[in-house]
Amino acid sequence: MAQTQEPRLQAPPSREVRGQASFQLWLINVLLGAVVGSAWLVRVPADLSTWTRLYVGVALLSSVAVLGLVPGLLFLLIRRRFPRRWRLAGLLQAFVGTLFLSLLYTDTIVHALLGYHFNGAILNVALNPDSGEAVNLSWRVWVAVLVALTLGTALEYGLWRALLRWMLVRQDRGQGAPLLLQPRVVCLAFLLPAVGIEKSVYAAADASGDTELLTASKRLPLYPRLRLGRLLDPEGTRLPDLDLLPEAAELDYPHAAPVLPEDGPRPNLFLLVFDSWRRDAFNAELTPNLYAFAEGARLFTNHISSGNDTRFALFSMFYGLHGSYWFKALGRPRSPALIDTLLEADYDVRVFSSASMNFPRFRETLWCALPSRNIVDSFLDANGEPRSELSWEKDGFVADAVEEWLSGREQRGDTRPFFCFVLLDGPHQPYFNPGGPYQPSVERLNYIELGRATQADQAQALGERLHNTYKNCVLQADRSAGRILTSLAEHQELDRTVVVVTGDHGEEFGENGFWGHTSNFSPAQVEVPFYIEGPGIEPGVETRPTSHLDLSGSLLELLGADPAQRRDYSLGESLFAPLEKRDRVIAGYAHLGIWTDEGIFNLHLGPSSDPIEVFDRHWRPLEDVPGRSRRAEPVLLRTAAECVRFLGMPRP
Repeated sequence: MAQTQEPRLQAPPSREVRGQASFQLWLINVLLGAVVGSAWLVRVPADLSTWTRLYVGVALLSSVAVLGLVPGLLFLLIRRRFPRRWRLAGLLQAFVGTLFLSLLYTDTIVHALLGYHFNGAILNVALNPDSGEAVNLSWRVWVAVLVALTLGTALEYGLWRALLRWMLVRQDRGQGAPLLLQPRVVCLAFLLPAVGIEKSVYAAADASGDTELLTASKRLPLYPRLRLGRLLDPEGTRLPDLDLLPEAAELDYPHAAPVLPEDGPRPNLFLLVFDSWRRDAFNAELTPNLYAFAEGARLFTNHISSGNDTRFALFSMFYGLHGSYWFKALGRPRSPALIDTLLEADYDVRVFSSASMNFPRFRETLWCALPSRNIVDSFLDANGEPRSELSWEKDGFVADAVEEWLSGREQRGDTRPFFCFVLLDGPHQPYFNPGGPYQPSVERLNYIELGRATQADQAQALGERLHNTYKNCVLQADRSAGRILTSLAEHQELDRTVVVVTGDHGEEFGENGFWGHTSNFSPAQVEVPFYIEGPGIEPGVETRPTSHLDLSGSLLELLGADPAQRRDYSLGESLFAPLEKRDRVIAGYAHLGIWTDEGIFNLHLGPSSDPIEVFDRHWRPLEDVPGRSRRAEPVLLRTAAECVRFLGMPRP
């Protein structure tokens, strides 16, 4: 009996055969992408209605198909660019398909850790060469990535060749591609209807206020934003759109510069900040040096950061503006009114940091008025190489640098008052530390392991180990802080120095289903220690609500600035006469949070393409968002007005 000979791929297959094989490879990648993307749904509540579950399934396929248009277009371009070098074209398509699936998988890890997808913040980290201090991936991770891309490309290439052979067999039999695999049929009968149904259902849910479906859809990338609810509002129950970051506006800050009386007090100002220092990590056991120093200080027990990451927290701290202004400050660099006023008053302004001031771009914002020699954030050996990549060791170098600077001032007889900012990066990820008493801990942070810890007991065990590692970092950073405070005392500067000690933001270890920071505005990520000690500061405990937003104006008023003029350069209140009750604003990369009695409002920065969301303190969605929004309307509108107070239209 004669055997059917398998087609040999020696001569270039026809254009039609190659086109069908490429399309089928793309379709397989979309289906595999939906399988990979199902990890996005881990955060979807288990008690969803049947209707919402059906929607989420269709929306998953629709979202992956839309994302798949990018590799699909690349497939087409590659095939047309290499019409004769068909093997190379197949290999390149295999690589593109593998890269597509790898990026989807990476996005599921990001989503599992932070609750959001690839966005400007992730790109900012990926493209900035100085971001390695913030997100440090070991060589093992990069080797694993390289191996995965190589194996994936080989498998996809083998699949592509198998599809070519299958199409050649059908061609020899006088057959084309099966009807259900033809591009027009797949697109018109399956993919386009799926996209259309998803967008229509979302629009209807927005119009009806179906918060369950709207919340579930946010688990998916590129979720539709067809906001019929903005048009279909017969009862007038919705708030006007809140544009918190007008695209055309430019920074107009300050409206008037602070004025210090010539005979006003001129104490030294010393600001010590721990990166990622949450409030419950300040105690006699974890931070013995800082805790002992706080005995004579004014301790603020109801204080929160103004941002859930470093850039927005420090920006608000120095400018007295909401973090939304950060983007405008980058476009038109303008030094903080605090720094300008101190320089004009002949303060010696210095910056010491174990993290690079290039990421975030603080040299272009906070420190743009300072000469480079006044900023110490690089520690090199005799050969010009970094002395260490470990944050806890660099914290020690910062302590050395502060001591050297104080000694130099003493030797030169420099009696000018100084402003000194110190940032210790030890408690920040990836939690480098020399070991410590808190065990079990982790030797090195593994983001992939963390992102895949989806089971409750698994996540709890890993969270405990990470939290212990973090505690060891805080304990080590406290030792460096103790050395710095000792240097101030030994150089007899403490008696004339106002010392502020705080964290830039908090850090989460799975308490609300997230890891690290930047993902929400819950207490774990925004409540920080805060105390002030020095001449003119009344010791005691302050329980009224305060914020990082208040710091710059309050320091200027310590130097004699008129509180009545504060609104010309700050949105904050006084730390020394806090309001009894207050709604507080926190910034993230794409959203603004407002702590209110109705809950934590989550507002999209820029034009209102996202619906308003409201969460409790554990970042669980609250019901009756329209009702809560109506009751909080004065707060929301006031915040929107504050976000544009220091913006103006561009000059012609």
